[in-house]
Amino acid sequence: MNAMHSAALLCAVTTACLGAGVETNAVHAKLAEEVCRVLEATHTSRHAPDDVISRRAFTNLLEMCDSRHMVFLADDVAEFAKSQDKLDDFFKAGDFSFARRVRRKYRERLKECTAFATNALARAQRPAGNPSTYLFDRSKEPWPSNADARNAIWLTRLASETIFRPAASLSRAYVDALEAEMKRGEDAVDEDFVMALVSVYDAHTLYLSPKTSGLLEAQLKLSLCGVGAQWTEKDGSMVFTRLIPSGPLAKSGRVSVGDRLVAVSPKGDGAFTRVAGVRSIDLVALFNGKAGEPISLEIEHADGKSEVVTVKRERIEIADLAASSKTVETPSGRLGYLRLPSFYVTAPSSNGTLRSSSVDVREELRKLKKADVKGVLFDLRDNSGGSLDDAVKIIGMFVGSGPAVRMTGHAGEVALDVLGGSIECDTPLVVLVSRDSASAGELVPATLQDTGRAVVAGDRTVGKGTAQTVIHLESHEGAALVVTEGRFYRITGGSTQIKGVEPDIPLPCLASFWKGEEGLPYPVEWNEIASVPFKKSWDMDRFVPELRKASAARDAVDDELERLERKGFDPAHREADAALDEALNILADLVRLNAGRPMPKQVSTQDESGLFDGLD
Repeated sequence: MNAMHSAALLCAVTTACLGAGVETNAVHAKLAEEVCRVLEATHTSRHAPDDVISRRAFTNLLEMCDSRHMVFLADDVAEFAKSQDKLDDFFKAGDFSFARRVRRKYRERLKECTAFATNALARAQRPAGNPSTYLFDRSKEPWPSNADARNAIWLTRLASETIFRPAASLSRAYVDALEAEMKRGEDAVDEDFVMALVSVYDAHTLYLSPKTSGLLEAQLKLSLCGVGAQWTEKDGSMVFTRLIPSGPLAKSGRVSVGDRLVAVSPKGDGAFTRVAGVRSIDLVALFNGKAGEPISLEIEHADGKSEVVTVKRERIEIADLAASSKTVETPSGRLGYLRLPSFYVTAPSSNGTLRSSSVDVREELRKLKKADVKGVLFDLRDNSGGSLDDAVKIIGMFVGSGPAVRMTGHAGEVALDVLGGSIECDTPLVVLVSRDSASAGELVPATLQDTGRAVVAGDRTVGKGTAQTVIHLESHEGAALVVTEGRFYRITGGSTQIKGVEPDIPLPCLASFWKGEEGLPYPVEWNEIASVPFKKSWDMDRFVPELRKASAARDAVDDELERLERKGFDPAHREADAALDEALNILADLVRLNAGRPMPKQVSTQDESGLFDGLD
């Protein structure tokens, strides 16, 4: 939120309306009016905020404060619930006072919990609780009935967490989290209220504050400057899950995956912000800056020892985030490996020119063709999508022409075709996917699978079959809505929503317990539309039974799920990558079975099921 809007909020006239206790803020009312109008006109549901939306938003608001159900008491929630059908009315009127009241109560209870936790940790290095009874995910559990019941839950939590972390460090983290919460202004609480209401439409419809909007745009362009690391919240603190090999932190040699981030000095001048309790988006903002600027991090290592690491920010537009390739020598001949982490739009290259995923993939495929590879493994694991236009262009590099994807939206049903694409790869193709391949990252393998152009291996993809648009809000400069406006469909007519893409050859080493899209709150339901006429590009699918049998017979699919969870996905370190090894084995088998046949321009005009008979 910029200074002009902050001043406007402070100066807005507050008047009573809609009965006692309801406050209307003119700036909030203007923002809410635009948000409601955009949602009703643009979201695929065409649903205006009502009591159903209100009840969902009520749940969201509580979960944004206390997702583990161990801070609020049951009486607090019961009192809040008296207004659960009124949040849509409050919102439309520009009355955000309910959200502020919830947050005030949360802070009051959080002070109580922090005091109890720090006192317990001061009395004993291992509080007297049974760690085996602690439920990390308490989202389905009832809120504690009173303070004694809540304290009992906290004792089991403390007993569990002190197994892995010193009591003094844990105590400090709780104090930091409380301080971070108390420093959040009313503007941030107001933004949470907007997000609580907007995000109940579906899992991908979001409100972006001015700060969040700018960071999202930078990320899409791969233009963030930082330290080259990813992290996740774990036990109330930030834990590094991945270090980009050529990034500043990795090159320092002083930070490892699994280390905890304690504090950040954005200018490297010793003025530290402790990160416990800091929202992820605010933490990203602390890291972002100009290339060459210093930044200091206080790190807690696995042995409990801490140190301050100072590095200089670098532009993160390295090969780890862009398309890359290499050749692999096998008994079946030279094979090509192509990795694409995302479908990025434009990214500044080292010489200052613009690049995109489709341009980079074309270049990498030409390198592989020049190297005379006999087949290509296309690795789309963890590719969460991005530019649909680039995805269609990349499909064209394998099939040449024809429909690439179907979608519905404001314009009705639309078929996006490959337009004038030149085939850059005419060898057998295996596409490797995971449970984190989403959106365009599953549309590409779906089309290559449906046209018989590729064999798909891995785990079922996430099942994100919806299209989003970013709408900048006129009522709030810099803010935007990400709205689900349409749906994606395979060229055979079925949506990728919920069901995702089923691999032709499942790899047990990639099997995930995560449910994917259906595990997210309020997912858009699966449906299907009529199929579209298309010609199969090749017949790689006819080899699937034999490939599956050969893969099952190999003992090369050791479970690496634990490794992935512990270390994160790192393309630069493949020594224990059972999925990659087995996918290369599958590709080698496919090359052998295909016996060197070049890809035809187009083959069968009918699907074997007869579904497309007469549609030529």
